[in-house]
Amino acid sequence: MKARRGNAKFARYLPNACYATRLDSGNTLISRDCSLDLLRIRSLPFFCRRNYYYEIRQLLLWCVFVGLVEGQFASVVVSKTFHGSTLLIAVASATPFAAHIFSLFWGMLCIGRPKIRLAMFFSTGSVLCAGVVGIIPISPRGAIWFICQMAAAQILLTGTITVRSAFWKSNYPRSVRGQVAARLQLVRFMVSVVTVLIASAICDRDPTAYRFVFPGAALFGILGITFLPRIHIRGERSELRPPGGRPQTDDLGSGMVEPFSITALLSPGHVFGQMYRVLKEDHRFAQYCAAQLLTGISNLMTISILVAVITRELDTGDAWGFWVSTGLIVALPRLVMLASLNRWGRLFDRIGVVRFRVVNVIFWTTTLIFGLAATLLTINLDSVGPRYLPLAVFLFAIRGVLYGLGIGGGALAWNLGHLHFAPPEKAEIYMGIHVSLTGMRGLIAPLLGMWLWNTIGWPTWLIAIACALCSLLVFAAMARRERLEGVSERPGDSVA
Repeated sequence: MKARRGNAKFARYLPNACYATRLDSGNTLISRDCSLDLLRIRSLPFFCRRNYYYEIRQLLLWCVFVGLVEGQFASVVVSKTFHGSTLLIAVASATPFAAHIFSLFWGMLCIGRPKIRLAMFFSTGSVLCAGVVGIIPISPRGAIWFICQMAAAQILLTGTITVRSAFWKSNYPRSVRGQVAARLQLVRFMVSVVTVLIASAICDRDPTAYRFVFPGAALFGILGITFLPRIHIRGERSELRPPGGRPQTDDLGSGMVEPFSITALLSPGHVFGQMYRVLKEDHRFAQYCAAQLLTGISNLMTISILVAVITRELDTGDAWGFWVSTGLIVALPRLVMLASLNRWGRLFDRIGVVRFRVVNVIFWTTTLIFGLAATLLTINLDSVGPRYLPLAVFLFAIRGVLYGLGIGGGALAWNLGHLHFAPPEKAEIYMGIHVSLTGMRGLIAPLLGMWLWNTIGWPTWLIAIACALCSLLVFAAMARRERLEGVSERPGDSVA
């Protein structure tokens, strides 16, 4: 009877008519039927289904807001609405990535503290910062204020990303973690693509429509926040209240960890000292981060160039400017990523992160080659003739398809790759380190790319391709070394 009551209680957390159970004489569950399992809950281990269900419901609302804040839509607004300079475009393109610098701070803040409360704090702050951009006037000074407000929203948004990694570490077993992350990312980007396309169509009709587009998205973000308290973090109570009532004092030792004090977190020397300590002690993780650095630089240094070329050089007409620019830069890659996530998730669970990165970087490198070809065609349109526009759009579209495949795999490896190296008690610190390094290259690479573009022009793409090839060599060497040393690339069955 106890098993029956437990299953009946769990049924309240699932969609209507989803589950029918059959028990044997010992009250052991022997079969399940599912007539409406659109979320594929039945394929997951029983203990993680409730959190998975509520996390998807939360993302359906939250990602309407995220779609306009975390990507390149803000840089398109700076270019098309505020008519910002190439420097402002580069800054707007860089801020979504540079904001990740704060992730090391957020990761250390997460240690030993309630994750749901932190997620609500970060989410609320991000929504408030982005929601008030509607009052910013269209002027050169307004463009600067717009970028600053969006940067504040993006910085707090990185806090929610860091905390969500802690959700996944605690709530989902390694054997299905890649597939779960793929499904959640699928929901996230599907909603984001629809949001960006609708916002682009609105801004094409009225370039000043950002005044209500961003506040409207913020309302959806507030509704999404209300679902966060329904997500439970498995094992958090025992982590926050260790045996004997006193946490261990070794902040990076094994087992429980005590929270870092706010004083320590406000000290840059202490924060970056922890980063240095981890990278010095874990050579494999340091090499992995170095390879990621090269991959990230190769892609991020071309983002601002891409925005400038498509929005300024590709003559699509004022009536379709927002739609074509946003479609090629944001929407098309995300649509392709949606179609590829499930396959990437299964591949990730099968071969592990290092070999997965080798495959992923091959797509990134091919993306850069097509970006180079499309850029050369666009800047040399006089020698091509009147048919350059459809050919240029076609090449940029191919680049967008390959980029979507790249970010499909990259989104999984970026969120889960550090768990291949991190002990369970250090997972948030490892996540904070690699995301902060993302922020550092995100701060430098787009500005460096735009400077190189203004200085040497199209050969900037060749530098990016060279960086991507170097990262491919490093990942391939790591995969070969792990195979020879017998390091397991296949995820285990434990949760952590």
